[in-house]
Amino acid sequence: MIKKVQGNNNTLNFGAIKLKPLGTNVQKVLKSADNFSSVHQKLILGTFGLIVQPAIDLRNKEVDKDTRKISALRSAAKAIIGTATGLVVRTATIKGAELAFSKKGSGGKILDEQKIYRTFKKGFDSLKLDDGKLSDAIKRTPSVIGSLVALGVMIFTNFLVDAPLTNLTMEKLDKLVPNLGNEEKENNEAKNG
Repeated sequence: MIKKVQGNNNTLNFGAIKLKPLGTNVQKVLKSADNFSSVHQKLILGTFGLIVQPAIDLRNKEVDKDTRKISALRSAAKAIIGTATGLVVRTATIKGAELAFSKKGSGGKILDEQKIYRTFKKGFDSLKLDDGKLSDAIKRTPSVIGSLVALGVMIFTNFLVDAPLTNLTMEKLDKLVPNLGNEEKENNEAKNG
């Protein structure tokens, strides 16, 4: 059971282990992460995948250099296409949800909070939120709905868009970086040459 230590709201008590207060910079980062939408999250994860996974594949000494190269290119292509598709789908579905719950004539710029509340009244009432938190929950609703719709849409885009485009992208990357993973061979040829 996790408890906050009395007298200091930032120290967490895990039984015998007490964690010291988080630095203010860490707190700011964690607080700003609360505002990340699923679009931001996809961009962060896709960028991380594009950087890390191909590097791991290239250093896998369990397989030969051609397999390492193909694996790294495939990982890079999947990260690029998956991220691009995810960003487009999430952005479109969130914007669609915002348009569906916006005031008429505002072009999706002004949310109709009363319409959102009326639509999901039973759910909002069951949460028993104070006015400030209820207002925040209402404002986030189109983003949540758009993200959920995006998950359903992406079941199909993974097969219809991602798979064929990943293969095309992999072929293009193979032409751009023909010697990827062949550094050992080049180093040995330079030493012997």
